[in-house]
Amino acid sequence: MKENIKYSIIIICSFCLSIFGSFESRNLLGLSIENEIIKNIYFYGWWVIPSIIITGILFSFSKICYSLGLSQGFLKGLFWGFIFALPMIIGYTFIGELKENYLHVVIKSLKAGFFEEFLFRGFLFGLLFRKLKWGFFSSAALGAFIFGCLHIYQGNSAMQSLGIFMVTAMGALWFAWLYIEWESNLWLPIFLHFFMNLAWGLFSVSDSGALGGYSSNIFRVSTILISVMATLYFCKKRNRFFIPPQNFWKQI
Repeated sequence: MKENIKYSIIIICSFCLSIFGSFESRNLLGLSIENEIIKNIYFYGWWVIPSIIITGILFSFSKICYSLGLSQGFLKGLFWGFIFALPMIIGYTFIGELKENYLHVVIKSLKAGFFEEFLFRGFLFGLLFRKLKWGFFSSAALGAFIFGCLHIYQGNSAMQSLGIFMVTAMGALWFAWLYIEWESNLWLPIFLHFFMNLAWGLFSVSDSGALGGYSSNIFRVSTILISVMATLYFCKKRNRFFIPPQNFWKQI
């Protein structure tokens, strides 16, 4: 029990270091990086390098990919991530106007899909839940709260920022649930996150910013419902839930 508490503190502190370092270190150090590629390497290096080092030290360097949910299921994650995102991809094709900066949107969607899932779901939530046996809600809610806070800047008003916080925090809980119930396959939320961001970024579908309007959210909700129904179907088919009810509200 004491070891779990110690490891939990190390993981949470490392996560906070990654977030703080990526956003604030350049200002503190007075660094000015003009090259976009180097800027991205520096920013996301803070997310990846400490996470890999801490995971290796605590749970073995030879099992880093397994510990972070990246050791299997790449093609399965790609396939089902695309299938689940189809309502948004198809729907926005009809109701939206295609933007011109395709490459920028693809790269931005890839970065968000991989690195956000890697740090928030694979590292913070995944290690606390899978390795240190926190309850699902307590481990997922911690990252969801921070995830929501980091997105409120997208709002144009207090109410819109609150709405964006709620949507992104709930989305973080949803991604965490999918990650575990798909046999701890982080590739599924990575690719689903990527395809959802890609559909949202490629088409102009709302004047309400990241929060979206009624028509655009119909397709977003459809994606969520399809993923939930498919996940429940496969859980019942294998006759097992990886998040049993007694563990959902379990405390740390």
